[in-house]
Amino acid sequence: MGNISSRATSGDCAKEKVTDMKSFQAICVLLALWLGACHSLGHAAEAAQETGLANAFSPMKGKLQAGEDAVLFINGDSTSHSEYGPYYKFAQALGETTGCTVILHRWAEWVVSAPTGPKEYAPPVTLLKGNSRAKLEVYLAALPGAVAGAMFDGSRRKNAIEAIPRPDCAILHHGHNMLNYPVAFPGDRCAGRGLFLAAIEQTSTQWPGVPQAIVTQNPLRDGEQFTRIYEVLRDITVGEPHLTLIDSYRVFVAAGKRAELYRDNIHPSDRKGQDAGAKMVADTLMTAWREAKPGAAFSTPSWLERTSVNLISNSDLSDWKADVPAGWRVGGAATVEKAADVTQVGKPVALAIRPNGDKDAFFGKLLDETESAAVRGKTITIAALVRASSAQPRAYAYFVCPVEGVIRTFAFGDLNSGKDGWVWMICSGIPVDAAAVHSSMQLRFLPAFSLKSPASNEPLLIQRVLVVEGKRPAGLSQPSAVPER
Repeated sequence: MGNISSRATSGDCAKEKVTDMKSFQAICVLLALWLGACHSLGHAAEAAQETGLANAFSPMKGKLQAGEDAVLFINGDSTSHSEYGPYYKFAQALGETTGCTVILHRWAEWVVSAPTGPKEYAPPVTLLKGNSRAKLEVYLAALPGAVAGAMFDGSRRKNAIEAIPRPDCAILHHGHNMLNYPVAFPGDRCAGRGLFLAAIEQTSTQWPGVPQAIVTQNPLRDGEQFTRIYEVLRDITVGEPHLTLIDSYRVFVAAGKRAELYRDNIHPSDRKGQDAGAKMVADTLMTAWREAKPGAAFSTPSWLERTSVNLISNSDLSDWKADVPAGWRVGGAATVEKAADVTQVGKPVALAIRPNGDKDAFFGKLLDETESAAVRGKTITIAALVRASSAQPRAYAYFVCPVEGVIRTFAFGDLNSGKDGWVWMICSGIPVDAAAVHSSMQLRFLPAFSLKSPASNEPLLIQRVLVVEGKRPAGLSQPSAVPER
């Protein structure tokens, strides 16, 4: 029995060995298939990376992945200010994704509930110590209550803009404080487009070619008023290959604008333990980051590099006849003079308009027949390079023309005047009637627009006025459509 038992045991062992061998072979086959799948997935990931989008994050992403230092600049308002907000989270995520060290500099002007702090960046904070040699410096120029041009104001520009390293990407995160731009008729977006085009150009002028992205912020929790900003941002970026639109607005709408996404009617939830809204914005930023092809060429050129035909005469205000530039005039108590103290390179003289105690004082032009013929039936854009005084209430301009048979006034500039700093005032995409007569069209600049007479006589400086066809401003390197007088 023992022998039988022994033989049976030996046979069972042999069967087990065969079974184990088959199992081992099966495992080898599965392992080979798994490794092949991983290899294919790896190639797919590499291919996806190779065919990714060239967007505003591409150059910075390429630098960080190569172990090089990079700089990110954010021009924002209160929706981007919190330390539990979207940009702290986005910066942290970039560090975790790339392994870089992340250092954040936040604008220090806002203290608790008012802009009473120093107009400079607070001491830097290291958000993440990375495991690579790369370092990401983030400059968060966020100021609650501010508009897109606030950091270019003369009181902030030196520290906020000029003192920092050239960024590899600049993000514009504004809109909620710019809702109330003037409109000429329901649905008009000319002044709104102008505000954002001005901010984009200020950035391009300071850092030529720097890639720029625009974040659409979040919609209001209650109401649809923010659509007038969203439509503007969509309008200026659709079909524009040199700007990247990061559409967080759409994501909030798709999520049903749930209560947990908001701190109040305006702000995304951005407090400790209650930050679902900020996470949603940061996730939208990260989606654009993941889509970016590392190292792909991308830049945002100045729109002054675009060529266009000049539609008015003496737009650089260089031809003076008697006491005013030719083709222009003054009204009310306004007086004009040549300003000698101008810092813009290549333009030694500007026009200075003084109100002389008159809130309605203006400098402008009534379009003559030749100029009227040049703009009739066209969609036009007006852009003026100005420097407003901090002693005056605001810089303001308006253009009057018929639209669909009704005389309309297109006011612009009052939200982006940039006191004591050179900025652009823009009105984008004015639809002029084809039958407009010259006596119905005029352009005016007011140095002290207000409800009461100005106490100061500080001037508004104007360096040049561009009037071109289309919704986007442009330089004037092509021959003028209007003969110079």
